[in-house]
Amino acid sequence: MRILLCNDDGYQAMGIQTLAATLRRAGHDVTIVAPHEERSGQSHAMTFFRPVLVRKIDGSTYSVYGTPADCAFLALHDIFKNTTFDLVISGINHGLNVGWDVNYSGTVGAATEAASLGHKAIAVSVDLEGCTTQELMKKAFENAAELALWFVGRIESINWPRMEVLNLNHPGLQMKGLSVYVPTAHKMSTEELSSQGTTVYMIGGQARRGSEKSEEDVNLIQAGYATASFLEVRQASTTNTARLNTLADSFKI
Repeated sequence: MRILLCNDDGYQAMGIQTLAATLRRAGHDVTIVAPHEERSGQSHAMTFFRPVLVRKIDGSTYSVYGTPADCAFLALHDIFKNTTFDLVISGINHGLNVGWDVNYSGTVGAATEAASLGHKAIAVSVDLEGCTTQELMKKAFENAAELALWFVGRIESINWPRMEVLNLNHPGLQMKGLSVYVPTAHKMSTEELSSQGTTVYMIGGQARRGSEKSEEDVNLIQAGYATASFLEVRQASTTNTARLNTLADSFKI
């Protein structure tokens, strides 16, 4: 299978390199097109009306001075426009993408861009909490890569909805099982430090929390389960007719 890899942690990141090595050992043809440096929290941001530098690192690796979504778009629309990829995988992200995190994630953003261009796309993330050494981080990434490889081997049997991204999260060092999840409605928090009229805010880094529903993603990860779900890609060309009628009625159009 010919697979394109993107991410938001940079083309040299341990996550994407571990995933590439795992897929290649299984016989897949892998190409990496990823940011030149870490670009987390970019969501689906793209670079409009400004030059985007792309460097060819080697025969199968390209470094993009842009956002994760830029990487997916440029790879599929320009750099490899005459190549057919069977699958696009974004990740492995250094940290989970659960709950509302998916709205901010550059990893999910790259997969979303690929899906919007008509490709099957997977976003893969791993929990690194508790991985206090390089060896433990490497093991967590290897575990997540094996989960991604397991899904790759079953792509043809998945009833894949059009314009949807498969979002996978691995608990890290140990996995009790795999569960289809319900996204948790937890939101981002901030930390505040004030001194002499100046306030500094740090967005993110909130303590993990979900509801008491055991089937929600945050709770499943904390219980040691990998999670999988489809995320719908928003389409500007489609909307809800009832909502349009409500809008028209509001202005008596």
